[in-house]
Amino acid sequence: MDTITLEKQDNRVVISIDENYLSQSTINKLIDRLKWEHLIERADFDESIDELGEQIKANWWAENREHILGHING
Repeated sequence: MDTITLEKQDNRVVISIDENYLSQSTINKLIDRLKWEHLIERADFDESIDELGEQIKANWWAENREHILGHING
């Protein structure tokens, strides 16, 4: 048996994972991620959300760069 298999049944996709392949914690994280992906798709964000995310990251880095690099070099 393969470690991960996909099977289509009517309007469903069934994912089977060998229980020895991934921990239960990892499987739970995977399911949570799938739920988040579904919610993001339903929200139908436009490209401006990506621009906002990049701006937030740039601002965070500008504010925290010296602190982070000080710990690395320090």
